[in-house]
Amino acid sequence: MASAADRRIDRTPQELLPEGDRVAVRLQPAALSAKLAVPLLTGDAIERTALSQKVLAASSAPIVLLRAPAGFGKTTLMLELRHKLEAATIPSAWLTLDSADNDVGRFLYVVRAALTPLISGLSANGGDAAGPDDVALRLIDAIAAHRAPFTLFLDDFETVQGPAVLGLVRELISHLPAGARMVIGSRNVPELGLGRLRAHGKLVEIEPTQLRFTIDEATVYLRNRRRLDLSQDDVVRLHRSTEGWVAALWLASVSLENRQDPGQFIAGFNGADTAIVEYLLEDVFSRQSEKVRTFLLRTSIVADLTPSLCDRLCGATDSLDVLAKLEREHLFLIPIDGDGFRWRYHSMFAEFLRTQLKRRHPEQARQLNRVAANWYLEQDRPVVAIEHWLAAGDAGAALPLLAQHAEPLLNQGRVRLLARWLDPLRERGLLHDWPMLQIIHAWAVLLGRGPRAAALLLEQLDQEERRGRGFDAHRRALRLLYLVLLDRIDEARDLATSLVRDVPGRGSFVRGFAEVALANLTMIAGEYQEALKLADVVRSRGPDNASGMMLALSEAAEGAVDLTQGRLRKATAHLRLAVRAGTDDASGATNGNAMAGVLLAEALYEAHQLLQAERLLTVYIPLIRAVGVPDQLITAHTIMARIAWRRGDRDLAQQLLAELELSGHRETLGRVVASARLERARMLTVEGRIDLAKDEIARCADATLWDRIDRLSLRANEVETYKLGAARCAVHGAQPSSCIDSLHAELDAAERTQRARRALTMRLVLAQAYYRTSQPNKAMRLLSKAISFAAAEGYQAAFQDEGALLLEMLRELRLRPDLLGSGAAPSADTLQFLDIIVGEPGPPLPTDPKPWDPAIVAPAPGSSLLTRKELKLLTLVADGLSNSELAERLFVADTTVRTHLRNINAKLGTRSRVEAIAIARKSGLLR
Repeated sequence: MASAADRRIDRTPQELLPEGDRVAVRLQPAALSAKLAVPLLTGDAIERTALSQKVLAASSAPIVLLRAPAGFGKTTLMLELRHKLEAATIPSAWLTLDSADNDVGRFLYVVRAALTPLISGLSANGGDAAGPDDVALRLIDAIAAHRAPFTLFLDDFETVQGPAVLGLVRELISHLPAGARMVIGSRNVPELGLGRLRAHGKLVEIEPTQLRFTIDEATVYLRNRRRLDLSQDDVVRLHRSTEGWVAALWLASVSLENRQDPGQFIAGFNGADTAIVEYLLEDVFSRQSEKVRTFLLRTSIVADLTPSLCDRLCGATDSLDVLAKLEREHLFLIPIDGDGFRWRYHSMFAEFLRTQLKRRHPEQARQLNRVAANWYLEQDRPVVAIEHWLAAGDAGAALPLLAQHAEPLLNQGRVRLLARWLDPLRERGLLHDWPMLQIIHAWAVLLGRGPRAAALLLEQLDQEERRGRGFDAHRRALRLLYLVLLDRIDEARDLATSLVRDVPGRGSFVRGFAEVALANLTMIAGEYQEALKLADVVRSRGPDNASGMMLALSEAAEGAVDLTQGRLRKATAHLRLAVRAGTDDASGATNGNAMAGVLLAEALYEAHQLLQAERLLTVYIPLIRAVGVPDQLITAHTIMARIAWRRGDRDLAQQLLAELELSGHRETLGRVVASARLERARMLTVEGRIDLAKDEIARCADATLWDRIDRLSLRANEVETYKLGAARCAVHGAQPSSCIDSLHAELDAAERTQRARRALTMRLVLAQAYYRTSQPNKAMRLLSKAISFAAAEGYQAAFQDEGALLLEMLRELRLRPDLLGSGAAPSADTLQFLDIIVGEPGPPLPTDPKPWDPAIVAPAPGSSLLTRKELKLLTLVADGLSNSELAERLFVADTTVRTHLRNINAKLGTRSRVEAIAIARKSGLLR
């Protein structure tokens, strides 16, 4: 159990670093208020009327992007826009982002906190123990449901680079309601799908060329706002030299104050690049008193400035007075909370000061970092202290602190932070005498960057002399994870079994990891009851794992068994618990358990909760790509591609499958490559592009690979295998009868081994095979059984993914409810479920349904013979073509096809295409 001090290391906002896929924390109130505080406009700001009017006039564009390097006035223009929107009674929220917001949980927390005053239904707490998926769903749903206009300002957006957070922002953008806007200030072009937004007229862009001051604006700024006595020629020359760069003009104005000959100073400018800013900053800096210059340099090493810390760094007692003076003189100092006792330097100025400090006083910079480290230790903030010890180059002080806190940080999942610290220490050979730090470094790299990046580390650990049982146990557990990531399942299970046998200790990290790994590997072997027993053992030891990681993984293992055996509702409940298991506060903290998240997305997709599944995968796909767990890679990309495909976005679906295939090639994971091709073949098959589908299936026909997959219960290939893909292709092609026997065998095997979800799809494909071979009774009996099972658990995607032919069969089945069930009338719930699947209501259930027998049904009296076109249509119907395929073959509209089918039923006295085909054959109209 982690101590209170250990848990506290993940609680301080200044310690939040750009993890991207790991633990987030609730911010302290002062830090949160600083992020939400609207900056103050300086007294010398000028109004950018043309730019603000351009934005306000494009009211139909929900996204405004102000993109330019530092010092171009992005924030000032955002403040002007906010003022005008507020004047128009449009409320707004302001959020200044920083690198710590790359953490999904923290980003959701601060966005929710910013919007809570504007949007009803939001809460800054977001619910106890809510996982990131729940928080994201609630946030997006609340925003989408909000009907009043509002604007969210996101400043310093360039600090957000994590793929998961960028994906969430894209989701927020796609669900902004009418009247809502997002104004983004960024130094770079964010990866937010701007091309699509631009193409659909949903984006207003303000670029550097537009943000530069015109000569007129420069004149107003320099003469009226800065009150400089300059001739128009001087203004023109200065504008030409700076090219209207706002920061350069401002810095030049500071330099020009109290100069006797401004023309001579202006004549010295010869360019408008970063060199001029460096020059101007140097000029401003050099004009300060020695005391202020010393203060600026010595305090530049810390991210936030408090009087007590500054006193320590400067060996003084009047830092509060100096800070207040700097703020009064507008010397690059920005307050970061509301009580006036914490500030930060403008980022551009801070970079300049740190560069000057290292250039002028390199040893002093190291000493100052030591002083800061000790101060942070006194404040019980060890993570920031470690940062400063490392910045000081003092490994001797950093390593004992790292040894004390690295394992709790590993338990919390902060693997990128650990890797960033330990990578350079290892390269310098400084970890040799710290065996457990070597181990933790290997864990961090393996969990954060995958097996390829960790291979050399593991090899070196294997060459180490024996360092004791604990070191050896960790080394073997690392090898176990390495084998799992490389899809070497059999070797992994043997190693997990031996680890569980050899490693004692209820609270051991290695023992817990080995047990949960063995539970999952036992499930893959098809020993489901044994896997559930092992998961129960892990859960019984949950309190010993403060991070919740083992509890999450054990819940995920049970959820995976439930999915395999067809218990969709129970699986969803377990997987929601698994995703939330590591969450310990309302900030949405997550232990990074992507395994549970992807499985939950699969369960949601099966229940046709596409939006929730998509949002969840938006969070987790970027996390799993870095590590490359085969089953999670395949499942996540396949589901995301199917969602895109069902929405008609074929390009995005193919892009996702291409990314999956590339990941498989890059990590040499043959199953990943083959699964991408198999899913591509499935899509082509249901679209009727059989020749192309056959080509894709042929490309993944690796007998050795599929023999191994067939004897295991791998989650990503539990349903989709080479045999099923080939059979589905045959069913939709010219040889539907060729696969009936093999499908029967696969269905029998799935039922015998309790793989109910697999059996469901086998039954659906087999039903289509019977339908295509003119055996409608067998087809409908199979379909009826599938519907009965699926209705009880809520499975929908399995039917909809099979395409138009199966949906047409379901419509016919709905017209004959007497075929549903075993002799008894189907329940209202079953009929309602079938209506949901086919997307339209069927006829009411008759009070006394009579069984349908083609032998006693004759054409209606007075019916005429079918026309040539109707006969041709019926022939094609008998071949199993869907309505859209019939329309394409006959060169008519879908509505015309439906009219012909109604006419055929009227003439033959039938109620469905199945009855029509049977009567036509009995009457000799069809062979």
